[in-house]
Amino acid sequence: MERPYSGYAELIGYELIEKAKDFARLQLLLEPRHLNRMEVPHGGVIATLLDSATGFAVAYAGGPDRVIRAVTVSMNIQFMGQGKAGETIVAEGRRIGGGKTVAFATAEIRNEAGLILARGDAVYRFLEKWS
Repeated sequence: MERPYSGYAELIGYELIEKAKDFARLQLLLEPRHLNRMEVPHGGVIATLLDSATGFAVAYAGGPDRVIRAVTVSMNIQFMGQGKAGETIVAEGRRIGGGKTVAFATAEIRNEAGLILARGDAVYRFLEKWS
């Protein structure tokens, strides 16, 4: 497993467990620190995983051995279920379109039982030329 370094990734604690061209899979062990007052994962944690999964999928547009820098332009999230402390959730992101300057991506987060907890769609702008 790989944990790409950023202060925020370290704070949240997710791990990059699979990468391929236009694809990324992350996992996070939900801990009490990830929960809100209702004892379910905070929406910001879920948003982070969706943004990170789609962002990595876009970054790997040129393949898993080449990172293409990009920034999030917009993201839309649907919260569909709730996780709980002690379970590992998995986010899968895919780049689904775009061109040389803009990319479109989608992601889902599932719990250990395979139920969808959230999904999201995002738009990214590449910060460097690639082909």
